[in-house]
Amino acid sequence: MLNKYTSGRRSALIESGCWFIFALLAYTYTFQFDDIQIVYELGPAHWPRMILVGILIASGLSIYANFRARQTPVEGEDSDMQSSTDKSTRIRIALIFVVPILYTYLIHKIGFLLITPLFLFAYLRLMGIVRLRTLILTTVGVYAMLVVVFVKLIFTYLPPGAGIFHTINGHILGFLT
Repeated sequence: MLNKYTSGRRSALIESGCWFIFALLAYTYTFQFDDIQIVYELGPAHWPRMILVGILIASGLSIYANFRARQTPVEGEDSDMQSSTDKSTRIRIALIFVVPILYTYLIHKIGFLLITPLFLFAYLRLMGIVRLRTLILTTVGVYAMLVVVFVKLIFTYLPPGAGIFHTINGHILGFLT
């Protein structure tokens, strides 16, 4: 029977391992669309690679920290409580990976400007932020920063969505510029 510490450490190790594998696979995928461009000589894969390298480093450090952890186990955990904790932890870990995949799918259907605040809010909640005020302020702050950087500073094309969402994103983008 696993105690709370061992189970939590194993879950964190699995999560970190999944992130590491995901980032490694995504990094290798970036070589499929890395063409030299006249406008941007580093190519379209430069920034995704930088982010993926950051994920690789963070997940690698997390794996290392889990192996180096020297804490004593918690004694006397109730097995029923342990199994429900394990189940909720597994569901949460699964959602941590499913929500970004769903976001990636929906971004082309609904558009960046409409789906991103919903994704940020949901993902922050999933990561453990429970206070509504903190959720809203963080979502608005990160969203505003993303919009300013991508729309105002580097003039990046953002997926506009399809159908009515394309029109709505166009109006939002027109308001912002």
